Amino acid sequence: MIALEGITKTFTMKEGQVEAVRNVTLHIAEHEIYGIIGFSGAGKSTLVRCMNLLERPEQGKVKLAGKELTGLSGRELREARKDIGMIFQHFNLFRSRTVFQNIAYPLRGRGRDKEEIRKKVRALLKLVDLEDKENVYPSQLSGGQKQRVAIARALATDPKVLLCDEATSALDPQTTHSILKLLKQLNAQLGITIVMITHEMAVIKEICDRVAVMDQGNVVEEGEVFEVFANPAQPITKAFINTTSVLRKVYELLEEDSPVVKLAPGEKLLKLQYLEKSVSESLISGISRKFDLDCNIIFANIEIIGEAPLGGTVIIANGTPEAMEGAIRYLNDRNISVEVLKDGSDT
Repeated sequence: MIALEGITKTFTMKEGQVEAVRNVTLHIAEHEIYGIIGFSGAGKSTLVRCMNLLERPEQGKVKLAGKELTGLSGRELREARKDIGMIFQHFNLFRSRTVFQNIAYPLRGRGRDKEEIRKKVRALLKLVDLEDKENVYPSQLSGGQKQRVAIARALATDPKVLLCDEATSALDPQTTHSILKLLKQLNAQLGITIVMITHEMAVIKEICDRVAVMDQGNVVEEGEVFEVFANPAQPITKAFINTTSVLRKVYELLEEDSPVVKLAPGEKLLKLQYLEKSVSESLISGISRKFDLDCNIIFANIEIIGEAPLGGTVIIANGTPEAMEGAIRYLNDRNISVEVLKDGSDT
């Protein structure tokens, strides 16, 4: 659906030339929900603005459904942009216009009569669950409701693609969840391709099929969400995982030599990490029974992504050296990585 080939975008700043996007190539499939994640300044918002040529790259090609946008005239590009909707962090609604008028705005001047526009707007209001808000103004709406209006407006021209630039960053967690649920519903119901730009790991985990990780203008890692976050190859990806995982706390406790991680002889502090989607066994109770180990769970951070568990567990295990080695092999055979964080035998 969307193909970016060798996209480079440079800005001229007081301090000189800044390469915001560097030779990025991405292919986003039709109907998928694709995430682009990066910390502030990574280039992700510039990249998404290159997708609809709000920012024109110096190098590279942008293709939508096989049509090269970078080669179109101004008039042709305006026509092609009807296939691309966009929503933003701060909604960008007209404050002096009602909800109805905001959603109707993209339909004005396109040869549709008032009755057609009325039917279209009310169908969109129903779609985003705001049927009772058509005559109110944005100032009377909550943040989540404003974003629903923005989504409805973006859908007014029946686009094939919806670009979401930090669309949930200004919302509280509960409202964020409701907006992501709506977007997932629209993806399934309308078959629309969605591109999510975000710095929030939780957004990627909840809604996206695939993800690209950006750092300093480069895409440093890309793939299926589960695979990227179960087996991160780049330091930046690991840093994102740490922003949402309670497991990182164990390293702080080890540095502080906390009583929580004090070990007796024969005990080991182990970190277990899921590596693939097929894992569904009761692992802790399993190794306890099979190898006669006492296992005390210190931390656990397990999420379900794509109907599979992603995350890990930190435990203190106590048993004979032979039992401990057998348990680790048993876990490894089931694609669970085991890291010995501390060994009571060494204390």
